[in-house]
Amino acid sequence: MAKIPEEVISAWQQKNTPAVLSTVSDDGTPNIIYTAYASQFSDDAFVITNHFFNKTLNNILSGSKGAILFLSEDGSTSYQLKGSFEYHQDDDIYEKIRNSMPPDLPSRAVVILRVEMIYSGGEQL
Repeated sequence: MAKIPEEVISAWQQKNTPAVLSTVSDDGTPNIIYTAYASQFSDDAFVITNHFFNKTLNNILSGSKGAILFLSEDGSTSYQLKGSFEYHQDDDIYEKIRNSMPPDLPSRAVVILRVEMIYSGGEQL
């Protein structure tokens, strides 16, 4: 796993637009969604809540790798965090994240992206 650099953490904390989450199906078809409910989980992972995943869920459960893409606050820099997914439902990780969310927001599970590669624009960090 790749430790997320402070530059990326700072940019994440200051971003003002939703992040983009990408997965790929077994046949290679890409799937891309906006996700407003993602946060840093640890020094090498991000967590995304599953509210309405459909194709995304199928891809994750099929073993898809994926990426989170987001822009810096001023939009001048893009960051990509690429890695492998873990799916958590009805366990301690799910409950911890669920308890930190608004109670009226539906949540079926959480996905952890274990970061393996990090890019700023086209440059690997």
